[in-house]
Amino acid sequence: MKKLIFILLFALTSWSATAQSVKLFDSYLRAGDLETRYVVVLSDNSIWWFAPGYDWKKSSKAGLPDKSIKLISCYSHTDASTRYVVVLDDNSIWWFAPGSEWKKSSTSGLPSGYSIAHFKAYTKTDGTRYTAVLNDGSIWWFTPSSSWKKSSMTGLPH
Repeated sequence: MKKLIFILLFALTSWSATAQSVKLFDSYLRAGDLETRYVVVLSDNSIWWFAPGYDWKKSSKAGLPDKSIKLISCYSHTDASTRYVVVLDDNSIWWFAPGSEWKKSSTSGLPSGYSIAHFKAYTKTDGTRYTAVLNDGSIWWFTPSSSWKKSSMTGLPH
């Protein structure tokens, strides 16, 4: 009996030592079929996605540097395909379309020494947009055809 309890405790301890927790979460509505998708980054920095009625599937990280993911934003592109955009701990920004490798996005226009506190990516009829709040509280926006631009803070209480 003691041996069985020891084995059970050892197995339970081993499992809890390797269990992953959800570090980041996002959800979006896929434009083509109006189905919900969930995306998580686990504590081991792996990325997983889920569609109701299906099992969770691991996403590719091919081309993404081996750095910790700080923020994630997911959306459905105008062609109904999925996009993931991540901010890494070094504040670099990377985007992904399933079936392709991760690609680095521009940070041109952001101030020297910037640190991104909040981030959101979305699509408009004329293309992709990113918005970010920096640690200094300033708000910025980006489109791939231009550099980052500071948004107005006029009317917002200080």
